[in-house]
Amino acid sequence: MLQTFEGTIDNGQIIWNDPENAPRNAKVLVTVLQLEKEPAKIEKPSLRFRGALKNLSKEQKEKNNQDLQNLRNEWQRDI
Repeated sequence: MLQTFEGTIDNGQIIWNDPENAPRNAKVLVTVLQLEKEPAKIEKPSLRFRGALKNLSKEQKEKNNQDLQNLRNEWQRDI
């Protein structure tokens, strides 16, 4: 019969979480669980859209630049 017991390995020794119910003189197979998850790769939004505007016409690029300049000017105006 298979049973599962929880513990940690410290310097080659198994330290049981519940030593009173841990097996005595038993053959064991040890599965090591990953303690920490790998951090999720965070993609910068600025890189996701890199090159998205490269095929715009010269006129469209100039219009976009003018629109951005207008937005910047809005931030600087007195309210």
